[in-house]
Amino acid sequence: MKKILLLSLALIVIMVTSAFAKNAPESVAGITIGENISTIRSILDMDSARSPWQEEYIKRIGIKKLEGYNGGYVVVGDCNRKDIILRLKLKYSDSSLSFFNNIYGMLEKRFGKPNDWRGNPFGTLKVWKWSLNDDLGNVSLILQHFSGNDDSINSGNSIRISRPSWITDEKKCWEAANPEPKIPSIPAKMKGMSWFIPY
Repeated sequence: MKKILLLSLALIVIMVTSAFAKNAPESVAGITIGENISTIRSILDMDSARSPWQEEYIKRIGIKKLEGYNGGYVVVGDCNRKDIILRLKLKYSDSSLSFFNNIYGMLEKRFGKPNDWRGNPFGTLKVWKWSLNDDLGNVSLILQHFSGNDDSINSGNSIRISRPSWITDEKKCWEAANPEPKIPSIPAKMKGMSWFIPY
């Protein structure tokens, strides 16, 4: 009887795990993380392909305006997973809070409650983050709404999907292939804490 109970519990755990494995999202608007950029070349602005500052291990490529979206970008690997989509971000054309709430409700219904809240106390920035797992590892899903006046944050509604561990792997691959040369620091021109304080 004990063996049957243990086997039943093990079966339930396996079923729940496999259900969660299929629960993690990979795609939005026909763009799928883990695929080569050749699958979406027609919607990419290849002239915009750049490596962000101090992130030579990845390339960020802009996405042309799609129906219902107002641009966005994909991040692809440039070392171990060259030209493989590691992250995507799309900005919705509808920038209203009601649209954000509608999308949030659909995501919560499908993926459960988010793991993290990253909004601000003023209510102008609302960010929900889900951390979901599948057979390939962790998937990060972020839904954001911004209605403030900060130029450093895109206004309106956006969605992001990424595999953080893949991006970390790309960084490690790049650093192993391109070790940073040991260059001595230029000596300080002032003594004590004066070197660190604006004057």
